[in-house]
Amino acid sequence: MNNIISFHKNLLLDLHDLLGVSEFFDHLVYIIANRADNYVIALAGLVLAYFVFQSIDHTSWKRLRFLVVEGFQIVFSVCISWGLSYVIKLLTHLPRPYLRYPDEITKLFAYGGFDSFPSGHATLFMALAFMIYLHHKITGYFFILLAIAISLTRVIAGVHFPIDILVGWIIGGGVSLLVYKYIKHPRFARLFVKIAKKL
Repeated sequence: MNNIISFHKNLLLDLHDLLGVSEFFDHLVYIIANRADNYVIALAGLVLAYFVFQSIDHTSWKRLRFLVVEGFQIVFSVCISWGLSYVIKLLTHLPRPYLRYPDEITKLFAYGGFDSFPSGHATLFMALAFMIYLHHKITGYFFILLAIAISLTRVIAGVHFPIDILVGWIIGGGVSLLVYKYIKHPRFARLFVKIAKKL
């Protein structure tokens, strides 16, 4: 157990030590870790809207119905994943790295306090990315890379431990897989298709 704890701390410090290499890199980490989240969510919405637009122009209403189900699954999996991570945060109440190791970790920006585990960002964006991947493989790979970038830069910035990220990925990916497999809601999709036809 001591070896695992030591490895975990060393990994945290090695990633955090990447700060200070260059001003450009520090600024890039700051943007990805603390500013990119809303843009990624907006991009996901635009991508889904594009697929819907394509389905209306080039395929049948059956394809649109599938995309409506996909949109529902994305929203549902993201909300469930984030809710689970939030409950775990309340139960564990663990300090962030810059509070746990104040002499070794210098936070890049102020964020949170005793709410480190698991990472809400890692959970939410992996849920989003993995659900997109389950429906659209190539596009999904791109969003998974974005989720990984956001997650790792938050470790580099000193606001999360690696274990926070790993558990967040497991929660987000696991919930998305379960939602994709078991929650289809064709009636929900048919309702929205009927509304769309009337517009």
